[in-house]
Amino acid sequence: MRDGHRAEAERLLVRAVEEEVRRSDGRTDGRLLLSRARAALDAMAGAAGEEYAAYTRALDEAEAGRLTFGQRYARAGAGTALLVAAVAAVAAAVADLSLGTGAGPAVGAG
Repeated sequence: MRDGHRAEAERLLVRAVEEEVRRSDGRTDGRLLLSRARAALDAMAGAAGEEYAAYTRALDEAEAGRLTFGQRYARAGAGTALLVAAVAAVAAAVADLSLGTGAGPAVGAG
């Protein structure tokens, strides 16, 4: 198992054992139960090795195909977005000027 997956599984085991000890009002030996749970986890991981390998390959492929925000923005064409923003600013300034706003505030708001 990958370290992160193993650590998460260990945390879940500890929580489950703590809950079982709590529910049994301390009659259950937590250390013994945790050691058995870890042994069972190792056995399950060994038996599911092929499936886990397929799962991690799928995770790696999905991560490789994922684009960051910057990559998507560059691919979409940043020039188009900047052109639209500039046209909107000019249109807002012209609208403010036509409604009688002074040139300074119209340009500042646009």
